[in-house]
Amino acid sequence: MNLPSAGVCRSFRLDAVLILIIGLTAGVSLAAAVYLPAKWMFFIIFLMVVVGVFSMVQQREKLLLYLSVVLTSVFLGFHPIYIESAVFPWPISGFRITIFEVAFFFLFVSWMFRLVMNPALKVRFYPWITIPFLLIWGLSLAGLARVTMPGAIKFSNLWLLLESWLIFLYFANNIRDRQMVYNIVAVLLITGGLQSLLGLAQYLAGGTLGLQVFGETKSYNVMAAGAEFISRVSGTFGHPNNLAGYLVMLVLINLALFGAPISPRVKLLLCPAFLLISTTLILTFSRGGWLALGFGGMVTLYLCFLRWSRHRVISFIVALALLVTFFIASVGLISPLRQRLFQEDYGAAQSRVPLSLVAMNIIYHHPWLGVGLGNYTFAAPDYDISREGISYEFHQPVHNEFLLIAAEQGLPALALFLVILIYIFSQLLRLSRSRDDPILPYVAIGLVGTYFAWCAFRQTDYNYVLLGDPFWLLAGLSLALVQVNHKEAGIPPHSGQAAHNSQ
Repeated sequence: MNLPSAGVCRSFRLDAVLILIIGLTAGVSLAAAVYLPAKWMFFIIFLMVVVGVFSMVQQREKLLLYLSVVLTSVFLGFHPIYIESAVFPWPISGFRITIFEVAFFFLFVSWMFRLVMNPALKVRFYPWITIPFLLIWGLSLAGLARVTMPGAIKFSNLWLLLESWLIFLYFANNIRDRQMVYNIVAVLLITGGLQSLLGLAQYLAGGTLGLQVFGETKSYNVMAAGAEFISRVSGTFGHPNNLAGYLVMLVLINLALFGAPISPRVKLLLCPAFLLISTTLILTFSRGGWLALGFGGMVTLYLCFLRWSRHRVISFIVALALLVTFFIASVGLISPLRQRLFQEDYGAAQSRVPLSLVAMNIIYHHPWLGVGLGNYTFAAPDYDISREGISYEFHQPVHNEFLLIAAEQGLPALALFLVILIYIFSQLLRLSRSRDDPILPYVAIGLVGTYFAWCAFRQTDYNYVLLGDPFWLLAGLSLALVQVNHKEAGIPPHSGQAAHNSQ
């Protein structure tokens, strides 16, 4: 008779103790959550599911990777350390944990474990991204050193800035083949479709759907547009402008894929997503979103036609004609859209000019380090030169992402961020002209249009892109896409031969 060895017995006892500890922890957490807001119960249940999946499923890391893409649209967050401002709100009120960050934590730990266990695995740091990012972090640290702000707020801002870089690194290194690229694009479009369905449901219901736990706004957004009132949908993004910025990026990727040589069945599946996302984008009634769609759509259509015809002038004329036709048809058929664009309303559009004046005055006085990351609303009244005294009436940062970076972190930080943007854009543009692959260049075209749209949209709004924003997931996808193309084309990394096979 064979008896189990002592090592096996010890391993069994260790597993049993570990299961017992996890079970007791889960039980105590659930019992405590009964007395907390509903989102804590959901959070703990989600955490238990993630731990269970991570323990049992074979392809757990891939599954969590795709799930994390979905979770970028779910704004379920917590503040284990919460400090409420007595004057003006901070962008981050303490140490923040979101449901996306839970999934990302497990992904990152799994990646670190693989790197330790397999020394043959290499980390690609992308110097044109990493060096500017770390310099931005250093400049932000120097700028916060002279700001009167609770230490927990300073730490949280610096951590989220570093987290953005980690998000980029993970996705840029772990999207390793074209199937993963296709799957992530599919998950993005499915997520956009789900958000669009939520937006349509909000519009038809004429109110919220009770999904505040997941980021839905507490009050339905209704505003005047000329003589009419319009209802603006926001999904789980909290504000219509935020939903519009997200949907614009996805609809351009969808649009580019219509030009790719893929099967008619796949293109047929793309149609409902395109119609859903486009309809909900209109229902956000975000003028910034429509402006971004115009710029990004023009670039996307132009690059698609250029791949087919190879004639720049003809491609430009056809793309412009299609865009103008779409605009005239939309304005002519949709009365609220016409009212929103051409009639006076009482939204925040008129406040953007004085907000920009305040920001530029801050930059003039603090060009090198700014007034401190997250400190804009506190500092703005001291530099308010607007006739309206906008900083006293409207306690929000300047609605321009680029001016906000320069005002809070300094002009050098803005220049470094632009270096990152230009590098990503140049790599995607090069891939969009490549003849090595029939499909990946169209994904790159969609992403080029996405970055154009993002830049246009962020001239009219802000989202603190450097503080753990989903933007960095797309940045990681973009450079992973370039590396997948290089690998399949046999181009050595960092060889500078990427242009050899480009048109």
